[in-house]
Amino acid sequence: MTAMQGRLSEPGLERHSRTSPGSSAILHPATELVLLASALLCIYGIPSPVVPATLLALAVITAAASPRIALGRWAATFAVLAAPMLLMVGLIQGVFYPGDRAEVLWRWGAAAVTVDGLAVALQLWLRVAAMIAVCALFAFGSDSARTFDGMIRLRAPLGIAYVCATALSLIPLLRGQVSHALEARAARGWNTARLGTRLGLLPGIIAGLLTASLVQLDQRHDTLEQRGFGRVRRPASLQEHRDGRVQRAIRWAAPLASIALVAGAVSGLVHLPSASEILGAIRG
Repeated sequence: MTAMQGRLSEPGLERHSRTSPGSSAILHPATELVLLASALLCIYGIPSPVVPATLLALAVITAAASPRIALGRWAATFAVLAAPMLLMVGLIQGVFYPGDRAEVLWRWGAAAVTVDGLAVALQLWLRVAAMIAVCALFAFGSDSARTFDGMIRLRAPLGIAYVCATALSLIPLLRGQVSHALEARAARGWNTARLGTRLGLLPGIIAGLLTASLVQLDQRHDTLEQRGFGRVRRPASLQEHRDGRVQRAIRWAAPLASIALVAGAVSGLVHLPSASEILGAIRG
């Protein structure tokens, strides 16, 4: 009975078979979570565009090489989220950067392209783009069961592990439900092929889906309590994952190395070129 209480199989924490795609992954989900956290720490802790640019390039290579990640979906997600940010920081910082002492490269009325503005825009966009890239890698390369197993392996509280895993599972679930709702509207005579019609229908559809999601979450909570969720301090993993001394060493070394790099960069012991220095070198 105790072993059964540790294995959850209700919706949102799907129990996968021992031959599931997640079990063939190279890294343990706990290692992936640690690497994700370490990457985010370096992105926002080191004041140089070299780090986010490097991590962005590594994310592209990983997405192209990983059999668990659909490169097209990952690239489309990245473009949809990162492109508006590029436009926003480019206009606000690159064209309308405040300051009279900034070196002007081009001016047209109130708009002026300055070196300082471009440097800030470059740094901001690379940070956000790298964050989106690495988070999308984890989201597309993982599932709710892997996330739950990884957080449990890292000794996260059981409730937090469940909430994070369920949140990850809600994204494809909501996407599928929106698609079904649009198909139902089309069957009733709505011209859902038109973008304007879709945008007009979405508020009502999303409001209904949010209400249904809250009801489902309440039902899942009741189901979990009936199945003994939380009575076992360390429940059994939902999948089998490769783990060993190397990965345990990575889970210790990655955060320590990230903290050391951030501390060295902030204190000046580790010098990485800033965005202004890079732009100055490009200009000659």
